[in-house]
Amino acid sequence: MKNKVQFQNVDNESANDSHSSSFNWLTSAHTKTWLEERDACALVASVRKNGEATHGNLKRALAALSIMGHRSGEVNGEGDGIGVMTDIPRVLWSQALEQAGKPGWLAEDRRFFVGHLMIPNTEADVQGVKTKIINMLKERDIDLLLERPTPTRLQALGKMARQQVPHLWQISGMVHNGPLENVERTLFDLALHIEKFTNVAIASLSSNVVVYKVRGSIETLYQYFPELRNPDFTTAITIGHARYSTNTATSFERVQPFSLIGHNGEINTIARLREQAEMLGVNLVESGSDSQDLDRLLSTLIHHYRFSLTESLELAFPPILSEVEKLSPELQTIYKYYRQAFGPYSQGPAGIISRFGDECVFSVDALGLRPLWFGDTEKEYFFSSEKGVYHLDDMIVDPIPLSPGEKMRLRIHRGRNVEVFDYPAIQQRMLNLTMRRFGSLETLNKRLAHPPLPLEITENGESNEPHSGLG
Repeated sequence: MKNKVQFQNVDNESANDSHSSSFNWLTSAHTKTWLEERDACALVASVRKNGEATHGNLKRALAALSIMGHRSGEVNGEGDGIGVMTDIPRVLWSQALEQAGKPGWLAEDRRFFVGHLMIPNTEADVQGVKTKIINMLKERDIDLLLERPTPTRLQALGKMARQQVPHLWQISGMVHNGPLENVERTLFDLALHIEKFTNVAIASLSSNVVVYKVRGSIETLYQYFPELRNPDFTTAITIGHARYSTNTATSFERVQPFSLIGHNGEINTIARLREQAEMLGVNLVESGSDSQDLDRLLSTLIHHYRFSLTESLELAFPPILSEVEKLSPELQTIYKYYRQAFGPYSQGPAGIISRFGDECVFSVDALGLRPLWFGDTEKEYFFSSEKGVYHLDDMIVDPIPLSPGEKMRLRIHRGRNVEVFDYPAIQQRMLNLTMRRFGSLETLNKRLAHPPLPLEITENGESNEPHSGLG
């Protein structure tokens, strides 16, 4: 059922790491052999095999993005945009809380959250906007522990980026209301409320992750955010994206990753996705890109319809009908039902790297037009747009490409290991979760025999589909 990858317990970053002491990935001639031509966006995901957070995990993911610099776009010498999604750097936030006279251990609490917010530089009353958002937190009984400008170095930005750069604002706090499993949903609904009543864009607002993004290149990102260079910035999962836009203007807000995904490609059926998403009550981003709309759809399926990340991606990018017909009768039933009830939403050349909590899912489009490679090194599992982004000396096996339409799933167990699941295991999980959700295949067969009822969102944000709060 699991992919045949051998798990190994790996020690923490060691002093004899041959690349950490003598290899400077920002300046090395071996790294900066960038090609002159441009290709599609660059994707990378690095997952620490023993589930422990380290600074090296972040450094190696950033180095991989640097090597794929030729895949990113450029306007007048400035990069099209680059960003990373990481674990909340809890050591840094613990230090910040203690410096503010508050208990540092709160940063380790599972109800602790961090928000990275972008206030437009055209906003006349920045402090008024901040006060409005702080009041939104109070209305929801969310404690604000610390708020501050995001530490940045303005001189790292190019001329166009400086003209456009928003006011970057960090907030942190505690979500006390409701059960622990609803913390992320509470923050998602808060983000929607902020978005509705202000002009603020949410880079991230989560109890699990933070997102750093900038209009520029990999060097811009690394120099603009000093936190990324701090050895105390540790993470077990790093997702990175370098943007090459072909159909939307460059802006800080459109830089990826978003709250869940990094996306390489185009959604050719974006008009249908938007139409059907709105029927489900999805609050799409105003004037958003296809990637932003896809991210918002997946977030809504998770937070309001209670699907897992795996299920959500299978709903958005289901296997094509010719592949469904090769599956077992049970799987054929569930895929035909979900296709009838929900979609498909998305078609087109697309590579996806995604994360929610400690689950990561990776996907390649049905034609395999946007490649994604899976690699296995001494310290990490990685996925990337190109195979040669990690040192060959560290490889345990040669990287392998995901096949057209294939998905893979990683489940991180903190401080222990990482489970790797291939596509058949993902489809078996789809079957198991669907059986728990509906009780029997007979229920689905009855629904398939009749026209589906329209799905609705109730006043409290719940769907009218039966669910069991699966994660």
